[in-house]
Order: sequence, then structure tokens, then C-alpha cells
Amino acid sequence: MRRIHQALPCRRRSGTKVPSQVSLNPDSSNRATPSSGLMLLGVGSGETLPALGSVPSTYQIETNGELLYRLCVALVERKLVDEQLWLASGKIPVVFARNAIDKMIEQLCGDIFKDNLEYACEIRDHFGDGYHRGESVGTGKLVAQFDLQTAGFLIIGAAMQELDNQDPCLGAAFYLVLGRALRRWMPIYDHFAAEWYNERLHEMMEEDDPESRDNYEFPPVEEATPPSVKIVDQWDIRAARRLLRQHLKGAHGAWIEKLFNVMRLSRLRSDAVRLEQEYDDLPVPSVLIVFRDNDAIHACWDYEAEHYNEASNEPACTVAFRPDHPEEFDAALRTMHIFLRLNMELAGLVNLLNDWEKQHAREPRDRTEPALRAA
Repeated sequence: MRRIHQALPCRRRSGTKVPSQVSLNPDSSNRATPSSGLMLLGVGSGETLPALGSVPSTYQIETNGELLYRLCVALVERKLVDEQLWLASGKIPVVFARNAIDKMIEQLCGDIFKDNLEYACEIRDHFGDGYHRGESVGTGKLVAQFDLQTAGFLIIGAAMQELDNQDPCLGAAFYLVLGRALRRWMPIYDHFAAEWYNERLHEMMEEDDPESRDNYEFPPVEEATPPSVKIVDQWDIRAARRLLRQHLKGAHGAWIEKLFNVMRLSRLRSDAVRLEQEYDDLPVPSVLIVFRDNDAIHACWDYEAEHYNEASNEPACTVAFRPDHPEEFDAALRTMHIFLRLNMELAGLVNLLNDWEKQHAREPRDRTEPALRAA
């Protein structure tokens, strides 16, 4: 929510002491004796001046305050927060709403996103920093937006090889089913995205001056992609899922079960708003999936990541709703819940597979590498 913050300090003369109470009763035995030549101009009323400490020194003026209040009421009516949070927020609606959303996310997610995916959630009455900056979303409406702060990083090559040892093409089936499920809700960066980058780079080279064409470098994405991926990519996706289901009771059934959780959540209906016309570019990919650390897919990401957020990127997830319309508000909460649950399952899978990579491939990596930062 937009707000205007105005500080009104209570100023005092340097060195002046202001007691907590000053008596104005001339009959008071505790009054100070006036010095010679001084006299009272009138008889006091016996009232006392309050201490300045009780006088507010900061005021907040909220725009769209009524709409914000409706949101607070809706949160309380659904018992998503309690009265104690209202008191702890100083009875300030914008603070209460922010704290309520943060508390709900913390209770749902815990620390699953530590050293992994990271999002920031904001409630606004406008589209944020998009192309139509500050434009209203409509009368009586708010938007909840998840902005990506740090992309996830998954090294999947060692896990794919382990699955292939159980059944040929099982690793490729795992990789392709995961990518298809995630793309229903978020952009990802995998070998498909890297191939597209190479295609665009070739187009740029062809349009460039002949003397400059030797300066172009093309990461060998095709060579870095396991042959089994190209084979399984020609299958019906249902065949890939059937192969995975056959190994649910296998040595790495926990991986496949996590994948199926991601797949089930990705099929749920979304009420997210698409905002392509409001922003210069699509959302930044939520997760980078490579076969090996520093492979060709990683190299393509490193180059493209340098240009992320040079323009305005669409948030990872946006829902619009009227807080005083129960159906719209519930639908927005449902979409936000699915988005977070999907990312929680993804974060858990990333941790499982990266731990396997660390133990068996013994390739060093730094999950907090600057190139993986979305902002």
C-alpha cells in the first residue's frame, strides 16, 4: 500500500527541563516563590499540563485506507490472525496487514526456503513498478504479488545417472516431467531455455557486421544435454509418468514421490493474473536446472542473468481480489497457498538432489553465487 509518512517532532529549547507536571494553582504550598518584581497575571484553574511524552510525535496518512481496513477485517473474520497481532502492530492497518501476511507465510513455510528459493510478498492497490507504474488495479481491488529475490539452483546430473542405473531413460523421464510441471506455474531455466538463448544469439550474429561475427561464443548446449533427454522428449508425457510410477517403491522412491507432489500441485486451477502488458518482460526464472556445475546451460544462464531486472520484470505470481467479496478473497488465498506449497515441494526436492550431487559427484558449488541472485 502506498502511504505518506510525516514526522512531527516536539521541539524544546536547549537546556530547558520539562517536568512531568507543573502546578498552576497560586495557593499551592509547593509553588516556587517568585523573585522580586514578578507577579501572576491571573488565578490558575488548578489544572495540570500533561507530560509531552504522551503527545504523538509521528502520524501516518494512508491512501485507500478504507480498502486496507476491509482487508484487515477479512483476515480477522477468517481467523487467519488474532487480536494480539492487531495490538502488536500498533493498531495501524498497513502494519497489521503486512505482519499478518508475513505470519501466515512463516507458519506455512517455516525455514524450507533457507539458502534456496526466496520470494517477497507485497499487497498493493496498484501494479507496482511495471510499465504502467502506479496504475490502479480497479475500483475496490488489491493485488498480492510474489517477487523473486533469489532463484533456486538444482544440479541434477548425478541424480539422473543414478536413476538411469535402475532403468534406462528413468533419469530423463524425471527431468522432463519436473520441467513440464513447473512451467505451468513459473518460468524455469533448463536446456530448453539455453537452446532458445543460443538461437537468439545466432540471429544477432547474422544481423551483425561481418567483421564482428568472430566475437560471438556459443555454449555447446546440445553436447551438454544427455542423449536420453532427447529420446524421452519424443515420448508421450504419460509414458514418462508411467515409467516413474513403476519405481515409486525403488531405492529413490522419495525423489519420485516429491516429483509427483509437484506434479499434482501444478495441475490445480490458478487464478493468477497475467500482466505481460504491464511489464517490460516476463518473470525471472524461479529455478536454474543444470546437468553439471558450470556446464553449457549454466554458462547461458550466467550471461542472461546479467540482464535480468534491467527493465521491469513481471512478478512470479500475482492475484487480484476485492477483500470484501468473500469468493474473490478466498480464490486469491487459494492461489497464493498453491503457489507457496508448490515452491515448498520444489525447495525440498532441490535440497534432496543437491545433497546427492554433493555426496556423489563431489563438484563444488556455491548456492549464494551472485549470478543466481534475481535482483
